[in-house]
Amino acid sequence: MDEGKGIKIIVSVVITAVLLVISGFWFFEKIDNGNVGIEYSMSGGVKNKALSQGVHWVGLDKVTQYPIKTQTIKQKIALASSDGKKTDVEVNYSYHVDPTKATDVYKKFGNVDVESIEKGWLNQQLTAAGRKSMSKYTLLEVVGTDSTKVQSDLLKEFQNRAASQGFIVEDLSFGTPSLDHQTKKSIDDIIKAGQDNKKAELEAKTRQTKAEAAAKAKLTKADAEAKANEKISKSITQKVIDNKTADARLKHGWVTTQAGSAIVDK
Repeated sequence: MDEGKGIKIIVSVVITAVLLVISGFWFFEKIDNGNVGIEYSMSGGVKNKALSQGVHWVGLDKVTQYPIKTQTIKQKIALASSDGKKTDVEVNYSYHVDPTKATDVYKKFGNVDVESIEKGWLNQQLTAAGRKSMSKYTLLEVVGTDSTKVQSDLLKEFQNRAASQGFIVEDLSFGTPSLDHQTKKSIDDIIKAGQDNKKAELEAKTRQTKAEAAAKAKLTKADAEAKANEKISKSITQKVIDNKTADARLKHGWVTTQAGSAIVDK
């Protein structure tokens, strides 16, 4: 083999390798962790099945990576309670795109990024869910006794609305609603009155408990004394009396007294 032919072979191998590398970048697509690939074919449009993470042969199709990892969002929404009180509530929630519906999400929203969807469509659904949930409760119930129920209702309503379009809401929590001065004072007065009632009930219960304990102690003492007296009474027989009398006469002697015509020994 002459030197010229050898050089040609080497050049051919290098060119082939370069073409393979280029074709690899061109015809293969690597889907990153936390994403799926939305595959678009020039002949058939968006394909129904999204590509999972890893390397895929896509040929001439265009692929858009779409995030499905959990996103945590903080938003403030304006709501109104059943008693007509308007308030702003800060809501925190976590969600992710359902991987099996990622292509449907893409078809609906197109190339819009998830941040825009969060500020737009998802925010609209959260607000609608919040208004429906809050309309069942007074503002006092929202900030007090039924806050857990309100949060649970809001989560379920928001989950149902979001899931219909391929978004999975994982959890949700909301902060204390903002209150104007007059409403805050009214709620504080109601809470204080409730606390005073609880305190009065506790004090009354304490007094009752102490009285019951004292009465029980007296009853126990009286019962013990009665049992002791009964025991002593049963132990005093005629024989015991005679013995005690005999012991006294031996110690002190006999005492004779005149009682009328009778003489009594003592």
